[in-house]
Amino acid sequence: MQKITRRQWLIRVGGAALAPAVFSSCRPDISRDVESVGSRLASAYVPVKPNGCVACDNCMPCPYGIDIPSNLIFVDRAAEESYLPGDLDDPDFAQKGTKFLSRYEDAIPDAAQTQRCIACGECLGTCPVGIDIPRQMSVITSLTDILRDLRCQQL
Repeated sequence: MQKITRRQWLIRVGGAALAPAVFSSCRPDISRDVESVGSRLASAYVPVKPNGCVACDNCMPCPYGIDIPSNLIFVDRAAEESYLPGDLDDPDFAQKGTKFLSRYEDAIPDAAQTQRCIACGECLGTCPVGIDIPRQMSVITSLTDILRDLRCQQL
């Protein structure tokens, strides 16, 4: 069975019909209208917390190409530098979200980002500090999905 990312699947299934609408509405900043986040995305969102990754690389290689340590360390750095978005109703969510997503997309190539994680479990039990890696990948993906949705809302 061929391994494909979620984005590749979306492109194959519905990307041709949706792409013009999505790309034409993208804006450079995150919308401040956080209430417009879909209920499905909002209910899946749990604020991302620092995780304490020590970059030991025990979780690598990921069979799906995710750079697990880089993703985890990025979150810790964002928390240290105060641009890790918190709750959806935080007044600075949009500002921090814009900075977080911009830096995330610059720092980590698409092929190594968390949305490729399918929770296969290959990394489970490998972390010396006890990070639940599949769960953390899911939480980061949830945040980036919301930020991308807010960035690309139609006007």
